[in-house]
Amino acid sequence: MMVAAEELHPPEVIDELKKNQEAYNDAKEQMEAEHWGRTVLLHDGTVVAIYNDEGDAYDIGCEKFGLGRFSLHRVGERPIDLGFHAISLRPRD
Repeated sequence: MMVAAEELHPPEVIDELKKNQEAYNDAKEQMEAEHWGRTVLLHDGTVVAIYNDEGDAYDIGCEKFGLGRFSLHRVGERPIDLGFHAISLRPRD
């Protein structure tokens, strides 16, 4: 049984993810033209930086903003991280 992210995470985390997705979508065409394959770090609906290494982007996102407070997108692909390391698909007890 799959559990929606909205059921697992607080509303402020979901709001952050939605703002970041919208910001990425707004910049997507430019990103794909200039930064294909690189990783974009977003926070609070803003592109913070673009990295060659997704591990660096993740570490910096965690350090600067904390888990659940940033998103990573690999340019040209679906989102690779949503600011938390893993989403449990187990139903809550």
